[in-house]
Amino acid sequence: MNFTLLRNLACLFLVGLLFTSLQTQNYLLMCLWGSCTGLLFIYKPMRSFLLTTIGLGVGFALYLFINSSWVLDLKPNEWHILLNRLSLICIIIPLFILAFIQKLPFMLYAKKPHWNEKIGIPFIWSGFRQSKVNYFLLIAIGAISFTFMPFVIRNGWSNVQEIWLFAIAFSIINVLEEIIWRGMLLSRFSEQLGDKWAVIVTSAGFGLQHYSLGFSWGVCIAYALGGLYFGGITIKSKSIIPVVIWHTWINVLMIFSGFLL
Repeated sequence: MNFTLLRNLACLFLVGLLFTSLQTQNYLLMCLWGSCTGLLFIYKPMRSFLLTTIGLGVGFALYLFINSSWVLDLKPNEWHILLNRLSLICIIIPLFILAFIQKLPFMLYAKKPHWNEKIGIPFIWSGFRQSKVNYFLLIAIGAISFTFMPFVIRNGWSNVQEIWLFAIAFSIINVLEEIIWRGMLLSRFSEQLGDKWAVIVTSAGFGLQHYSLGFSWGVCIAYALGGLYFGGITIKSKSIIPVVIWHTWINVLMIFSGFLL
C-alpha cells in the first residue's frame, strides 16, 4: 500500500470521524479526532486538508448548535425545515474565510458546464458505455422522476397545489448544500487529494451529515453513494450547475411525494 493511498484513507477516516462524533455528541470520538488531527498537522503536506476540515468542523458544530437551540421547536414544520436549510450558511462562512486567507478561489466549479464531456455508466469514470453530461443528466432526472412519481400521484394534485410554494422555497435554499459540498469542499479537496478521492471524501461527509436531520445511518450511506454521482458529474462537467439542477429536482419530488413533510 503506497503512502498516497494511506494519506487519502486517513483523510476519509478523519471526515467520517468528525461528522460521527459531532452528531452523536460522543466526546471520546471528538478527542480521538482532535488527537489524530493534531498529530497529522505535524506533517506539512496534510496541513491544507486539515485546515479545511477544521473549518468544516467549526461551521458544522455551529450549524448543529443553532438547530438544536433555536430551530428545533419552531412551528409550523415548514419553517423549521426552511430555517434548518438556511442555517447551512454557518458552514459556508468559515470555509469562505479560509479561502480568503489562503487567497484561493471560493470554488472552482462556478462556471458554464462542459455538456459534451463523457461520463461512464454506471461508474462515472468507467462503465459499459459512455454518455455526454447532458444526456446523463436527462437520464438521471428521468429515472428519479419514474421512482417518485407513484408517490406524487398517490398524494394527489391537491397536495401539489397546497405545497408548491414551499417546495420551490426549500429547493432554492437547499442549493446551499451543493455550494458547500460540490462547490467549496470539492474544490479544496480536489486540490489537496485529487479529483477521485475528493469525490469520495465529500460524498462520505455529505451522506453522514444527514444523520442530524433524523435519517438512519443506513440511509446516510445511501445518500453518500448518491453523492458519488453528484461529485462525479461536477468534476466531469467542471461545473456545479448540472448537479444543482439534478438535486433541486430531487428535492421538489421529495416534497411532493411526502418524504420531507
